[in-house]
Amino acid sequence: MRFMNVLAAAAAMAPCASAHAQTTARLSYHWGPSHESAIMAKKLAEEVTKRSGGKFKVDVFPSGQLYTIRQIIGALSAGSVEMGGVVTHNQMSAIEKDWNVFQLPNFWESIEQQREFMAKDPAGKAMRERALKKTGLMHVAYVPVGPYVTFSVKDQLNSVSQMRGLKARALAASERPGLTARGMSVVSLSTEEIYPALQSGMIDTLATVPTALKAYSWWDYLKFAQTPYAVYADSEIMANAAWFNGLPKDLQNLLLTVGREIGKESTEQTYKGNAEALKELEQKHGGK
Repeated sequence: MRFMNVLAAAAAMAPCASAHAQTTARLSYHWGPSHESAIMAKKLAEEVTKRSGGKFKVDVFPSGQLYTIRQIIGALSAGSVEMGGVVTHNQMSAIEKDWNVFQLPNFWESIEQQREFMAKDPAGKAMRERALKKTGLMHVAYVPVGPYVTFSVKDQLNSVSQMRGLKARALAASERPGLTARGMSVVSLSTEEIYPALQSGMIDTLATVPTALKAYSWWDYLKFAQTPYAVYADSEIMANAAWFNGLPKDLQNLLLTVGREIGKESTEQTYKGNAEALKELEQKHGGK
């Protein structure tokens, strides 16, 4: 009789324990905390945690604490981390060579145009599907880094002759042809290596988004900006697809709902934030 009472008590407690079970996920990205993509990624994590009532907790790891910009796709594919920030416009080119189309300067007019190509054009849709299948990843939210500008420490970059001999940083292999064609030498560096490389003179030229100068204080050295925008760099919060598919449906829906909201807000903000950063470079940091 006592044994039966124990079983009944355990059965009564089981639903309560299940109701309080918590799903946790780690979100890793290389952006520093003040970078706009990092701010939006953190906001997604906070919103998911809040709206789930703590049932779905997302912990953020910024500044490459877990994985750097070059490590994150491999870590996501292996399931070593559940979600991560991926700069898709150049990182995916190592997985799917046709992704290099987004590196073509002055070919695209906006980030939205690039996304439309992948959503509606048969070739674009096939390219994205191949990349996601190869990596085992899925889209959660857009957190674009924005339009690229070429910055330099010591030259206004008004002509090809002025670019010759500069020492430029490249992240992806697809960046090299355009830099070397202008007579620059190329150094391969990850994000966290850039500031000391500028400090030591290892590099003096860099193609990046204006908000990165602000987030990482690169404008301590980079003073000249070549406009107009030439390349539009998109970034996404991506998830390991197998992990996502194993989530309860209500948590899947919550993550994607918050992701759509964050993507809309982040895309609108990236144009404004980068224009403001260029203005601040000129007005407060002696840029031109």
